[in-house]
Amino acid sequence: DIGPKIRKDFDFSVVRSDLNAINEALDEDTQRGTDRIVRAILQDITELEIAQKQKPGVPRSETRLKNVCGKLDKLEKAFGDYLAFA
Repeated sequence: DIGPKIRKDFDFSVVRSDLNAINEALDEDTQRGTDRIVRAILQDITELEIAQKQKPGVPRSETRLKNVCGKLDKLEKAFGDYLAFA
């Protein structure tokens, strides 16, 4: 089960707080671009939480695994986009 690892590494409130703190240090023009990306990151974390849920004792199907990997790829891209502003 990857749920506990995701919740630990991508704690929604911690990530939101950290990104907002970084955003406050940026100029207003940059913030306009990063605000959109921050919202996308937070949405991607929520989608990942939902996609990774699995009933106990039921193996993860190939389709579900691809879905989780796709969500992780999307999240990685969003973080990359955010870092491009820094």
